Amino acid sequence: MLFMIQWQINHDQKMETWETFAGMTPADDAAAEQAHGIRQIGRWHSVADGRGIAIVEADSAESVLGFCMSWSAVLSTFDVTPVLDDAGTRQIASAFLSSQ
Repeated sequence: MLFMIQWQINHDQKMETWETFAGMTPADDAAAEQAHGIRQIGRWHSVADGRGIAIVEADSAESVLGFCMSWSAVLSTFDVTPVLDDAGTRQIASAFLSSQ
């Protein structure tokens, strides 16, 4: 399953958050993903306003929410939404349209 995670850095901890993130390596990212049973597809940051978005793959919402909890001390909001790629969306749209 694919999930979109949107977040906002807690304004009072912006510098601490950037310091933590800047010090991370790709190996740190991989370890965090493995610990929570997710696989990151991509992640993008809006540095000016402290927001970001990621697309991850996971077997359950619990895995994604567990990953989010690991950042909850420095991120003030999370929005987690199940999403589909083009193939999944076409499959659902085709099934819906054929049932009409």
